[in-house]
Amino acid sequence: MTSIERTAYPQFKRLTSARVLHVFFTPAEDETAWARERTETPASLLALLVDLKCFQRMARFCPREEIPDAVTDHVRHCLGLEPETGPDHGTDRTMRLHRAMVRERQGATRDPRRLGRWRRPRSARRRRCGTTRRT
Repeated sequence: MTSIERTAYPQFKRLTSARVLHVFFTPAEDETAWARERTETPASLLALLVDLKCFQRMARFCPREEIPDAVTDHVRHCLGLEPETGPDHGTDRTMRLHRAMVRERQGATRDPRRLGRWRRPRSARRRRCGTTRRT
């Protein structure tokens, strides 16, 4: 059976080495400055940088429960934040905004073929729900 690290969908290894943390998850000076300009609280700064570093490594946004504590702790330590500071965007709207900023910074675009699957025309939604437009 193929190991999980060799599949099409990258995932974190169970144990993250110090070398991997240093090479892939240490924020650069410009990344830290970029994130500080766009956030107001230490928790949102940490959340934005963890999202940025995970997106750079995994090419996707990872759910918080999937991100190893070692990664979050490493980024927190690099930023010089208090140990009790946890990654928190605040609201879902802020999380979506942060993810859009990360995509823009990384030059990532959405696949238009997939976008068609995400959004159906308004009339198709009505038919599926059994409602019709009154004129």
